[in-house]
Amino acid sequence: MRIQRIIRGAGLAAAAVTALAVTTAPASAAEANWKEVQPNANWECGTTISHATYPGVKFQGCVVANNSGDAQLVLVVNNQGPKAVNIGGWTSSQFGSNVTCADSVLNTGFQRGCFGPTVSVPCNVTYANSVHLTVNGSTKIATAPTLTKVCGREGAALPAA
Repeated sequence: MRIQRIIRGAGLAAAAVTALAVTTAPASAAEANWKEVQPNANWECGTTISHATYPGVKFQGCVVANNSGDAQLVLVVNNQGPKAVNIGGWTSSQFGSNVTCADSVLNTGFQRGCFGPTVSVPCNVTYANSVHLTVNGSTKIATAPTLTKVCGREGAALPAA
């Protein structure tokens, strides 16, 4: 009887440890789904380039900055090709707006964006940024506008000229 209680107790302890490990496991990189893109005056985008492997697929990196000194990096993709493609990718931002873009199908004629998180940008430093697009397994990189938040005088985060 005592052994059975010990085994049952050990089983409960193992279950508790497993549950704790599952709930406290480190989170992997954030993953974002693709959304409709509606640029406005807060958007500053880099040059649109063709994906070398799939020239009908165009992409670019954009920095979206607000008047509060916050910004985010966006990977924008436009499929002008003759067929749907599988896309994925990630943003790479020195100011911390990094995200992994979920694998998805982009139909011909559609444009979508993968939005990095909006973060507060530290002052008086210029940050380099890039976006990485994977189309049907082939990854290409594009630079995005740099970003500098000038502090010590009125002004918000602004893409560097």
